[in-house]
Amino acid sequence: MLTEQDFIKIEKQAVQIYQNLELQIIEEIATRIANFGYANTVVINNLRIAQEMGFLYQDIVRLVAEYNNTTYENVNQIFYEAGEKTLKFDDEIYQEAGLNPTPLNQDESIKQIMNATINRTTVNLQNLCMTTASTGQTQFINAINNAYLYTSTGVKSYTQAIIDEITNIGQQGALIQYPSGRTMSIESAIRMNIVTSVNQNCGKIQEARANEVGWDLMEISAHSGARPSHAEWQGKIVSLSGKAGYLTKADIGYGEATGFKGINCHHEWHPYYKGSSRTYSSAQLKDWKKEKVEYNGQKMSVYDATQKQRAFERQIRQDKKDLKAQQAILTSNNKDIDIEQVKNEIRNIKATQKDHNAQLNDFLKQTGFNKDNSRLVI
Repeated sequence: MLTEQDFIKIEKQAVQIYQNLELQIIEEIATRIANFGYANTVVINNLRIAQEMGFLYQDIVRLVAEYNNTTYENVNQIFYEAGEKTLKFDDEIYQEAGLNPTPLNQDESIKQIMNATINRTTVNLQNLCMTTASTGQTQFINAINNAYLYTSTGVKSYTQAIIDEITNIGQQGALIQYPSGRTMSIESAIRMNIVTSVNQNCGKIQEARANEVGWDLMEISAHSGARPSHAEWQGKIVSLSGKAGYLTKADIGYGEATGFKGINCHHEWHPYYKGSSRTYSSAQLKDWKKEKVEYNGQKMSVYDATQKQRAFERQIRQDKKDLKAQQAILTSNNKDIDIEQVKNEIRNIKATQKDHNAQLNDFLKQTGFNKDNSRLVI
């Protein structure tokens, strides 16, 4: 069974796979924007822009490829650690019931499920990360066009135009683009993909194991601060076959993006022996639904407070991106840029970052929540 601490560990492992890649890509784009120079504008030199876009594409592909070289081994470790722990817990229940499940290292059907999911996840991550090369080109040319437009029309000074456009790059981050056209930052997409895929994989191998030993009932895990829709069914019993008197897989949205084991879901299930004691009492589940914390004199649900903590954490990660983007200007050899103005912008970002860290620490102190350092890393 995977606990909340296990999911936190998986998130940390996920972040480490592509750690620093987003900051490196932001720095690459920002440096090229700063170095481009006012004289080499869209009007004067389209050829130079095309060349820079080509170089930028190659550099981002090279950066991503360096990270992709170790992706499979890291993803494989995360999946197998989670899968082994999950089945170990389930198999102990089956053995207590007098059943004899096949050991994981001998169960070819479960190994096939695991390996297929690992391969699919690895390829998916690599393909998604490669799209940052194309989105980076788009970010670069848009920034150059905008900087030229604002400067040539007198709306902004050249330095201010460069600072603002590079700020936009930092705000956008290094973008992954899905086939649907939707974009996400690398760190958000990687965390979401791995955590969701690992949990879904555990569900699949648990189902395969249950079918192997002829088991039907599963008990869903429960935790404080569950999203409201999940709080309705957490801690309850599911019949895999849809037997009357129990929840069905459809009742919990199994297989749906917003349901059980959907996107970023931290719930899991384990075998339940009919008539045995339940892991969570009705009173405990009701208490979790009504549980409140107080922040600045306002009472809110644990779920809402958790979302507020996520917002603080996102802002701190954003501060780090903003800082890296502006620091890239300092490496520029562009004599038209007022470096003192850039340094002042950096000082402002550092002051803002300090304030945001203080706000998060105050929030944690008031609510009693724990700091999740994995969510402060890019």
